[in-house]
Amino acid sequence: MPKISFVIPTYNGDAYLAETLESIRNQSLKDIEIIVVDDASPDFTDALMEWYLKKDERIKYYRLETNGGVEEARNYGNRMTQSELICVNDHDDLSTKHRALYSHSFMNHFRDVKCLTSWYWELDVDGQQVKQWYDVPIMNREIFESQNFVWFHSSACYWKEDILKHPYRKGEQGETDDWIFLDDWTKEGMKFHTTKKILANCRRLPWSQMQFRRQQQGLQPSYIL
Repeated sequence: MPKISFVIPTYNGDAYLAETLESIRNQSLKDIEIIVVDDASPDFTDALMEWYLKKDERIKYYRLETNGGVEEARNYGNRMTQSELICVNDHDDLSTKHRALYSHSFMNHFRDVKCLTSWYWELDVDGQQVKQWYDVPIMNREIFESQNFVWFHSSACYWKEDILKHPYRKGEQGETDDWIFLDDWTKEGMKFHTTKKILANCRRLPWSQMQFRRQQQGLQPSYIL
């Protein structure tokens, strides 16, 4: 059984998925599992993954027959994991080398913490660092309701038993999956912790799911060219 699992939902992500996979394959902790859930992408993701499956036996690939959205893909991938711990990783974000090792050690040492996240760099479309973000030290209901916070979903690590009890769900007004996740988990009083050690970096792309949701909500785009 692997010590930690990475779950990567993807839709039309073939342009950046390989770089993301390499950042995970090169973790200092080698005893990991990498699960890619393809949400019925019409691009070349299936061909890319056919090559990766031959290259690394730690990788597992699941392709959904119909596009159900990122929430369904995340939930499917989380159910398929073998490890008790799961790292979130979107298909265009990059994990730092010691993310798995640090997350596994921290979560097993501080068992009362239900979700670990980190500070991060915001990257442009070429993967170059643009701005460092300092995440809130502890997420709770009061901070969430204030809407005055920065929180990076792709740096998250949580226990499988917890995410299966409180899975992702679609918002009724176009909210992003991470927003709904925080809403549900803070209501349940789940304990969060954010480390100053950067565990992952966020790439802002014009065609990402976040930009689509921001457009639906009438918000300004946040991608960086």
